[in-house]
Amino acid sequence: MRNRETGKKLCGVLLIGLLLSGILSGCAGTAKYQVMELEQTTEAEMAAEAAEPSAISAAGVGSVSVKTDLSAETEGAAETEVPTETEETEEAGAFDEASETGEQAELQSLLEEGNPPEAGEISQAADNGDEEAALSADGELMGNVRARAAGIREEEIPWNGYTVAIDAGHQAKANSEKEPIGPDSKTMKAKMPESSSGTVTGIKEYELTLTVAQRLDRMLREKGYHTVMIRTGHDVNLGNEERANIANKSGADVVVRLHANSMENSGIYGALSICMTDHNPYNAELHSKSYSLSKKIIDSLCGATGTKNRGVQEADNYGEINWSKIPVSVVEMGFLSNPDEEKWLQDENYQEKLASGIVSALDSYFAEQSN
Repeated sequence: MRNRETGKKLCGVLLIGLLLSGILSGCAGTAKYQVMELEQTTEAEMAAEAAEPSAISAAGVGSVSVKTDLSAETEGAAETEVPTETEETEEAGAFDEASETGEQAELQSLLEEGNPPEAGEISQAADNGDEEAALSADGELMGNVRARAAGIREEEIPWNGYTVAIDAGHQAKANSEKEPIGPDSKTMKAKMPESSSGTVTGIKEYELTLTVAQRLDRMLREKGYHTVMIRTGHDVNLGNEERANIANKSGADVVVRLHANSMENSGIYGALSICMTDHNPYNAELHSKSYSLSKKIIDSLCGATGTKNRGVQEADNYGEINWSKIPVSVVEMGFLSNPDEEKWLQDENYQEKLASGIVSALDSYFAEQSN
């Protein structure tokens, strides 16, 4: 009996041993399989990293930046960076964005003609770490490029046969020196009186007139007119006689002089135009055309803006009129002494309407003269 029980115990021990042996053998086999799989993956990854970038991209790397870091203990230790689709197409993306704004082809063609001198200034400023200077130079570069682009567009617009001189009234610094109000006149007036100012914002008349003059210049050129800007900046010293002579010698068909009014009575508002009388001692022969031009301008301008139409005034004591040898109109666009009109005159949309009204009047004037 005792021997039988001992035999059973031995059999149980043997069975447990066999089970443990099988379990341990299975675990070792599984572990070995996993190691082999990792080794195969590593070899595949290394093969992919050694391949050409195009192959990596095709394998699905996409926009992920792939880096292989090798241990310093490994012979030929190094770090390589694989270009990604994002990095490779960064420049193309910039041009796509420019294309969306309609500027890519135009700006690219201009830049291909040769880098303007300012491009070197940008690089130099960037190398010196002067970010502000670099940005400033970049702004000047793009300004030049756009100016050249505008010039190309202007050349593509056929000339309609008419030239308009535009005089932005006044200047930054007044000139109190005296000059005759007309040829051989004994009456003397200041070459260029001080400009008026807004009663609320303090805007200067000479600033306003140049802003509107520039808008008018752009609109006219877009319609095929040639233009002559009597001044393009504020720091000039031009008397009325000199301004008239510039227009007279420019080949312009007419001259439009832009001003803004001012009076002690702040309740007065509206626009008006001025020309010579039909018995002006200096250029009465220009009265008919000048009056027609002035009438068309003030009617069209007031129609476009909605301001009060104060009509055409005739006078013979204006040097900017009396020295003119071509039809002339002085346009008083509104009253800076009126708080409401001062605000209107500084509104960009209102300024566009002012310029548009004058352009329409010039279209009508020249169409009438050609008949």
